[in-house]
Amino acid sequence: MRRENRHVCLTIDNFSGHFINFLPRNVQIEYFEPNLTSFIQPLDAGIIRCFKAHYWRAFSMRAIDLEEAGETNIYKINLLEAMVMARDAWAAVKASTIEHCWEHTGIQDQWFVRINTSL
Repeated sequence: MRRENRHVCLTIDNFSGHFINFLPRNVQIEYFEPNLTSFIQPLDAGIIRCFKAHYWRAFSMRAIDLEEAGETNIYKINLLEAMVMARDAWAAVKASTIEHCWEHTGIQDQWFVRINTSL
């Protein structure tokens, strides 16, 4: 990143375990104000909800298929199956959904200006 003169902004909530003792190069770290995380985090603005909806739909369809096949324990799932369904659920989250959630927070443009002026 440094050779290419690329910069990123890492947004972090104010959980004490997230604080670091050094300043990385080419990375601007911005901490959310206390009690602000749930209002401005893009994941909390709908990305997690969208992911969960895709996952639970796949899980429910799997349960229906197992029930129709005569299985008795239709909700039992092994770790590999759950991981594959999670991977597929994440792949189903559209880029436009992620972009919309970032826009919904209202912080992207505001922070972009602040970061560019501080670099």
